[in-house]
Parts: sequence; structure tokens; C-alpha cells
Amino acid sequence: MRILWVLLMFGGIAIAMMTNHPGILGFGLLLAIVSGFCAVFAFAAARIESTARPDSALLTPEVLAAVRARAAQQRAAAPAQGQQPAAPARPLPPPSHS
Repeated sequence: MRILWVLLMFGGIAIAMMTNHPGILGFGLLLAIVSGFCAVFAFAAARIESTARPDSALLTPEVLAAVRARAAQQRAAAPAQGQQPAAPARPLPPPSHS
């Protein structure tokens, strides 16, 4: 679909350059601008989608609750031992179900 938007943009530019009629010129320019705008967003969406985590990799509420409980437990144990509070533990990745 991204390539289609780019081809439409170049087609609109070609129409605008080859015509002598102002109405067709306006149509070509409008086609080029709108399809160029859509092409930019299509390429941006593809880039974002390629680097996004899949929904299956997101932490479940149960895992998040366990991580929070473990962090609270570590914070409560640190002052009792006279230590500096440790940085919050990094959450474990969810188990893979493959």
C-alpha cells in the first residue's frame, strides 16, 4: 500500500506538469499532496509497527502485581538491615508459550 501512495503522488505530479488546463492542474496537485501525505504516514506506521512489541510480550496484571509485591518486600527489608534501599527490580519477561 505504501508503494501505491508513492506511485499516486508521482502520477499527480506528472499530471500537473503535463496539463494546460487549470482544473486538471489543481486535481494533479491535490492528488500529489494528499497521496504524499498518506505515503509519509504509511511509511511511519510501518516503521513503528516493525519496532513495536507484540501484545503477547506485554506483562499480565498478575505478573505486574508479583513484581510490585517483590519490590515492596525488598524496600521493606532494606531499612531493617541498615542498607540503602535498592533500585526497583527489573520485571522478568513473561513466560513464552511457544
